[in-house]
Amino acid sequence: MFSVNTLPSQFPPPSPCRRHCRLTVVCSSFRRRSRSRRRHNKVSLPTTTSTSSFEPKLEAVIDLTPLTAFQSELRRFLSSGKDAYRDLQTLVTLDHNRRLVVSCRPSTLHFLGTSAALTFLAFSVFTVLAQLISRFSSWRRNASSHKPVVVRRDRSLGGKEVVVAWGQRSDTNPLSAPVRDSVKRSAKNKVVPFQRKLPKWWPTVINSSASVFDANEQEEYKREAYRVVRAITNSRLGGNDIMENDIIQLRRLCRTSGVQVSIEPTNIRDTLYRASVNFVLNVCSRAPTHSTSIDINGEDAPQFLTGFAENIGLENVRAATIVSAAVAARTRSCLLQAWALEMQGKQVDAMVELSKICLLLRIFPPEESSPEMEMVSRGLEKHLKLEQREHLMFLFGKVCGEDSHRIAREALGLTHSPNGCSDQFEDNIAP
Repeated sequence: MFSVNTLPSQFPPPSPCRRHCRLTVVCSSFRRRSRSRRRHNKVSLPTTTSTSSFEPKLEAVIDLTPLTAFQSELRRFLSSGKDAYRDLQTLVTLDHNRRLVVSCRPSTLHFLGTSAALTFLAFSVFTVLAQLISRFSSWRRNASSHKPVVVRRDRSLGGKEVVVAWGQRSDTNPLSAPVRDSVKRSAKNKVVPFQRKLPKWWPTVINSSASVFDANEQEEYKREAYRVVRAITNSRLGGNDIMENDIIQLRRLCRTSGVQVSIEPTNIRDTLYRASVNFVLNVCSRAPTHSTSIDINGEDAPQFLTGFAENIGLENVRAATIVSAAVAARTRSCLLQAWALEMQGKQVDAMVELSKICLLLRIFPPEESSPEMEMVSRGLEKHLKLEQREHLMFLFGKVCGEDSHRIAREALGLTHSPNGCSDQFEDNIAP
């Protein structure tokens, strides 16, 4: 076994320098061996790694010079704002001659103008952005909720169409046979927009007196008519009721001269016409039951209301709707009052109350299945039972003629059983 301890004694021990040199040689030989291994490894690498270094690179260059310039401009603007604030503190001064001096530097005016322009610009930008966002959100909402609607006619609104529900989207093929059939049926059953027609009792107004007077006389009548209109308007705005004499006077002036007045606002015009309708209905209620017509200042009731609507510039359809609604309300009120008197044992007074609407329904007869009378029947069904309404119909048949029985049955909700009511009339009238 070879070791350092077995060396002969004649060999001196190795010096430190020699140990160091030997170690150095060993290390250098180790390094050369490792480098050769690395070279060998580099040669054995695949060719793809060498070609990857020649691929183009994506580069983004951001120049910070404008940002630095903007930062310096912002600092300069803020410093000018501080200077302007200090300058504005001494904007108004009082000199030794007790004169008020207003002075500022041009830089202050420049700062104020720049601030105002920037504020306006920022406000405009925010406004435009807010409008765009709101329009986009509304568009999204409408696009998501775009569904077919279910439309029904509301008799309480005069037969107007109202949306009652939203339909469901159909994901089926529109070219399929069932869908085509449904499309054909819907095209056939397409709802025609409702148009309110004038009732049969609505007469045609012809103002033949307009050509009798000359321009000066018509102008005088027109001034007098507007004086009555101002008196009515002031009375209404003061919280007072419209006088019947004013209505008659205004109608007489307009009918005589053929002039037409304009009443503003429109709610006062509608209120004036409702007051004239109530006046005519009161006259009809006070007239005897056997009367055939009502004379109001030389005109019958329908002619008076039709001409008055034309004199104040009210549309015929709107005026007819107001009259029909007033007749329905008066019918409902008289029927309820008659039943209240009947419950108190005052049958004679109840029949007198029913007689008030006999002539009313003959002069202004509602159309068959009118929405106004349907509302009356629905309201009475909530307060009166079927037997009570049949008893009211019996009393009405004893007071009024047969020409208004259909309207009374429709108002009482007895149109589904007219035979039963007729049998009851015959049983009660028979001796």
